[in-house]
Amino acid sequence: MAMNISFLGSNNSQYGNIGARSAKYREVEQKELESVMAEELMMTPEQKMLYELLGGREAHMKNVMKMYNSDGDLVGPNGEFVPGMCVGEGDHDPSAHQQIIKVSEEQRQKMFDNCKKEYIREFGVANGDTTKRSKVFREYQLSVKKEDRLKGTWTLGQYEANYNRAFYNAVKAANPNWRIGQPFDPKVLDSVTRESVDKSLVQSGNRLISKNIDYSV
Repeated sequence: MAMNISFLGSNNSQYGNIGARSAKYREVEQKELESVMAEELMMTPEQKMLYELLGGREAHMKNVMKMYNSDGDLVGPNGEFVPGMCVGEGDHDPSAHQQIIKVSEEQRQKMFDNCKKEYIREFGVANGDTTKRSKVFREYQLSVKKEDRLKGTWTLGQYEANYNRAFYNAVKAANPNWRIGQPFDPKVLDSVTRESVDKSLVQSGNRLISKNIDYSV
C-alpha cells in the first residue's frame, strides 16, 4: 500500500526517537506507519473507538518505534536484540553474512570453555534448556562493530561446532562403544585444547573444517 507520508521527508522523527536522522530509521518508520494505517482500515467502528481512547495512531506508533534504535535497528521493546543482528524481510541473503572473518582469541576461548563445560555436564547432548551459548554469542556480538556481527557470529558458530566435534572424537577414542548421552570420564578431554583445535582448522568456502577429519565418510 503506497502512501505519501510528508513528515518523513524531514530529518526528525514524529514518533519515538525525536532526534533520529538516519535514512534507515525514517525508512523503517514509514513502513511501520503504513502498516499501522492499513490495520486501521480493517477496524470495526467499535474497535476504532477503543483504539482512539487508548491514544490512537500516535500512541500505537510510539509503542512500535520503541522497538528500534535511532539507526533503525530492531532492538526489541526492552533492548533484548543486539543491533545489526536482525535481518529484515526481503533483506535476507545468507551469503552476505555466512562468511569467515577473524574472531579474537579471547572470544574463541570463551566459546571453547563453555562448550567443554556443557559437553561434560550434558554427556555430549545439546541441551537447549540449559545451554549458555546464547550468552557467549551475545557478549561477542556486543564486542565488535555492528557490520561484523552477523559474519562474526557465523564464524564463531563454526568454531563452536569444531570444538564439540573434537570433544566427541576424544571420548570415542577413549571408548569406541560410547554413545552421546552416556556418562564418560571428563579427564579424556584434558588433551583437547582450544589451541590444538584451532590449529587444525582450515577454511573451506564459508566453513571451517578440521584437517584431521575425513569429511567424505
